[in-house]
Amino acid sequence: MKGIVARSTLTRYLSFSEKDTKPDRIKGRSDGENDFPPASAGDFSPHELERLTQARAAVTNYDRNLHDIREQLNLDLTSRKQELNEGYLGQKETIIRSKESALESLRQETGANSEAYRQLYTEQEEKKENFRRVELNLNRPLQIHFAKSYLILLFVLAVLEVPINKLAVEFFFQESPFLALILALTIGVVLITLAHFLGVMLRQLGHYRERLGTKGYIGGLFFITFTAGSLIYLISALRQQYVDFLAQEQQQDLSAMLLSDGVSGLLGQTIQTELGIAGLTLLVLNVSVFFLGMLFSFLRHDPHPDYERLYFERKQAMNDLVKFRNQFEKKATKLQNEFDEKIAYLDKKALALDNEIGEMVSRRAALDTERQHDISMIIDVLRQQILAYQSGNVDGRDGKNIPKYFGEPGLTGLKERISPA
Repeated sequence: MKGIVARSTLTRYLSFSEKDTKPDRIKGRSDGENDFPPASAGDFSPHELERLTQARAAVTNYDRNLHDIREQLNLDLTSRKQELNEGYLGQKETIIRSKESALESLRQETGANSEAYRQLYTEQEEKKENFRRVELNLNRPLQIHFAKSYLILLFVLAVLEVPINKLAVEFFFQESPFLALILALTIGVVLITLAHFLGVMLRQLGHYRERLGTKGYIGGLFFITFTAGSLIYLISALRQQYVDFLAQEQQQDLSAMLLSDGVSGLLGQTIQTELGIAGLTLLVLNVSVFFLGMLFSFLRHDPHPDYERLYFERKQAMNDLVKFRNQFEKKATKLQNEFDEKIAYLDKKALALDNEIGEMVSRRAALDTERQHDISMIIDVLRQQILAYQSGNVDGRDGKNIPKYFGEPGLTGLKERISPA
């Protein structure tokens, strides 16, 4: 676009063609018929000098326009460079400093430099040290099994007790099956709880024997075993008594039995009941479920009472610190992305402006090349005009008395003669 503006003074030269030499040829013929310029002339005729003057004026105007264009390009370049350095690169530097400041503030509030992080880290190190001391003392890994599914296993065993015990409590609650179901589940929970504690005491023998003493430990085992065994036997006897009543086709009435014999009498009668197949079957089933519960409890717990607790405390402390770090990383990533988007936008704008500056620099450098091309074009047109004049002049004088400056040798200094002083 700027080249077009500079060349606006060169219209006659840009659109020049061979037919445009006709006026020069006619003028040359007219002067030649009058033997002008004389054969002795050593320089251009007035007509040729006029063409030379026109060319010099065109070059002068062209150079003036070119100078204005170059100056405007320099001003534009200065403005764009200032805009790039202050408007974009300066803003980018400010955003980078703001980003660093924001990340540092985040580190102070919720990162590695925060009080909360130091507390979690200290707690983790304490838990790790506590666990390490026990681990070195025991010199073995933690010995536990199915820790996550243990409570589910106990619940399943308690539920398995329901249909077993319901066969016994139906003796009392024929008219209330739901109440019989609840009582059967309660008995199952009690038995499985006793199995749990018996398994723990057997697994952690050393701990409980040291804590309770040998007699206290044996007494505890005996108490749990006796309680569970008595309850299992009582349930089996009740089942057997119920079956015996049915076999004798007697209609039992709990209220009547309690009024006649009392609770102690009823329990005594139940205990004295000789177990048959029904009672023994119930006894074996309850003992099997109780044994499974005790075995699960035994395998579930480590022989050392604190080993598992310290292990999971250490694990929880490590997980808390990892969670805290992950939360910080998430916040830091979000904050960094927000600033990076702003920086990327500025980089995009700066790149576009830098490309524009590069194009302007290239355009400015191309002005000199364009000038050389345009000056050569003017000289070529001027040469055609002068040669057309001289050709017409030679024709007008019938090829006689030709001025000595005519021809190519006289055109060698055209570039210097049209250049502004």
